[in-house]
Amino acid sequence: MARLRHCYPVNNRPARLNERKAYYSSLDFGLIEGWFKGKPRGLHRPIFHLDPGSESGYIRKKYADKAGKLLYFTIEDFGELKGMLLEYLPEDLYYDRNIYRNREECAECQRRGEGCRDCEELLGQELMFDVDPENIECPNCGSLEDRVKGHSMFKFCFICFNKAIDETLRLYKELKEMGFKDLATVFSGRGFHIHVNDASTLKMSFEERGAISDNLLKKGIPLDKWVTDGEARLARAPYSLNGIVSKVCLPIRIEDIRINNYWKESPFLPDFMLQSISS
Repeated sequence: MARLRHCYPVNNRPARLNERKAYYSSLDFGLIEGWFKGKPRGLHRPIFHLDPGSESGYIRKKYADKAGKLLYFTIEDFGELKGMLLEYLPEDLYYDRNIYRNREECAECQRRGEGCRDCEELLGQELMFDVDPENIECPNCGSLEDRVKGHSMFKFCFICFNKAIDETLRLYKELKEMGFKDLATVFSGRGFHIHVNDASTLKMSFEERGAISDNLLKKGIPLDKWVTDGEARLARAPYSLNGIVSKVCLPIRIEDIRINNYWKESPFLPDFMLQSISS
């Protein structure tokens, strides 16, 4: 499988299969479990999705036929999640933010996704905001359209990454002023997510979500509208490896967003990256 051409800052590169294996072999899966225990009951064990290696082209040979596909599955416990990740050695791990009446049945539904919108089995969805460098106009990288035309949609540099920090801080302040109380900030490996844990948001309609994202976009905040609207229902799982850039997806304190060293220090760099830059 041909790899897409990407352009990243220093200490950002796709993780190889052996590196993904090393990361998940040593990961404390209690950290992932703890993150989800802080969610509403319907998200304690969500439907997970993994990408075996679509962007980087690094994929286990026996799963080569799965390239370009997202594989979904449910788990009974987080030891089972560890087994799945060590089996597939995925590039990325996501979870479905939707809350379903019957998780197992909905996981098998062929209409899950677009068909969820008007389905009585959908009980709610976690509200989330996503600010990524590629959505930011940058004098070095250009616009998102420029990136797509250059066949490097995920291209970013220090300029647009630092701008993403500024915009995430502005977004956090806006959300607080809008009355949201329980906000969790996550470094995604390239940008930042803000998860809203207020119980009142779970049953917001798609129209209400869309109105929020439209309002924030009008204020110039470069968020991913599809994520907030609820059309893109997947979120990168915290403590998983962002295999496109070899960074750890981590919850952070909003107060630390400017002082964290995302490029050279643990816990944002997995051990295999720390070893490579110290040698």
